Amino acid sequence: MALNLSGCENLVDNLNENPNQFTIGEVEAGNFLNGAELSNCAIQLGPLNRMAGYYSGQLIGYEQIELERYLYNVSNLTFDFDGYQGVVAPARMIRSREGSNPLYEGITKVLEAQLIGTYASLFGDIPYSEAVSDVKNPKFDDQIEIYNNLQSLLQEAIDNLTAATVTDVVLEDYIFSGNKQKWLQSAYTLKARYYMITKQYTEAYAAAQNGISINANSMKFIPKNVVGVNNVKNKYFIALSNYPKSLGTGNSYLIQLLDSTSAISRNNAKTNESARLQYYTIQTTATANTGIANELEPQGMITYQENLLILAEAGARTQGFNTGLDHLNTLRALLSTGDLFNASVSALPKTYDAYEAADFDAGGIENQDNIDPVRALLREIIEERYISGFTTFMPFDDARRLRKTDSDIAVPFPLNTATATQNVERLLYPQTELLSNQNAPEDPGLYAKTKVNK
Repeated sequence: MALNLSGCENLVDNLNENPNQFTIGEVEAGNFLNGAELSNCAIQLGPLNRMAGYYSGQLIGYEQIELERYLYNVSNLTFDFDGYQGVVAPARMIRSREGSNPLYEGITKVLEAQLIGTYASLFGDIPYSEAVSDVKNPKFDDQIEIYNNLQSLLQEAIDNLTAATVTDVVLEDYIFSGNKQKWLQSAYTLKARYYMITKQYTEAYAAAQNGISINANSMKFIPKNVVGVNNVKNKYFIALSNYPKSLGTGNSYLIQLLDSTSAISRNNAKTNESARLQYYTIQTTATANTGIANELEPQGMITYQENLLILAEAGARTQGFNTGLDHLNTLRALLSTGDLFNASVSALPKTYDAYEAADFDAGGIENQDNIDPVRALLREIIEERYISGFTTFMPFDDARRLRKTDSDIAVPFPLNTATATQNVERLLYPQTELLSNQNAPEDPGLYAKTKVNK
């Protein structure tokens, strides 16, 4: 498929999930950037995100299209590759026009890496080296090779952002308003994320040490209170507005973990999840939501808590028990402040006391089944990644990453229906790509492991 250089997010698209086309003409670079960022937000937080939630035990689809997705009833027609035109094309166009501005260079490379890395994780081999070019039938690159190339692209972005000075400015940066340091830290955390996906834990730990350092520096989609413009609202709110009663958290595995009355509750003498339980609860009517699916609630894409949990898991694996525990306790201290929630749950109990090494010894509150203490710590860190990563791809990525080598400490969420026998390993190639690109491979199906997880 020849992926052309047109397309970006339309600011008045009700669904904000299918970028509209526009002609490049003489549009200012800042408008390209704004469009690429909003297109990226729509892809990172839209239907692909919800399906990742369905396939990792966090969300439940109740009606219409969301029920079908939840029950694994998807086809190649369900998916698209809109991000090539909505994100990659304008990002590269900006670089071709603003190549002397290292801030534009760095930001657009982070955006491209974020989009392509998400697609590679979800689909496996995808077009990249020949995509968005004059090549009529771009080849599908090897997934592992793509991640290697994205590490190089992100390093270029880091070099560009590091070189940027106060005289380098960008226009219409919806995400960080041109803040060099926030983009730089996001680039490092994204590097660390991709090293986690490829199981390069030493490199992940090193990258995360330069990653997002405070919650205020997290990359988030910030909804805007613009009357009559639904596309600047929280994406879960938008989904429920379009399909009322179609999805929610219900009694999902995620909710059971947080519920103190559940048989699998993670609440203990040092942990009270009452506030987070309420904050994470998504009601099936859009206007009923005051927590994570409220119409103006920010949605994380690359966050401080993700960076801390990369440091915790990769640190425990490569630096030792104490390093992993220290980073986990840093996150628990942040959770105890309530800063990761909102005012709707401020009156509810929340306790996240620091864990001690003894808590992971045999018989400790986090090791009732007497496994190796390091494995017990890793199990808790991975469970925290599962919970803190709600509404991101992290739980779905982790489930597939850990299934072969670390099933003993992975989160054991169930399948969505009794007739299913396997967990989803990837999404299906878009039908438009299969029909238009002569180099498109035969689709291996939902249950074929991608190369990084074999």
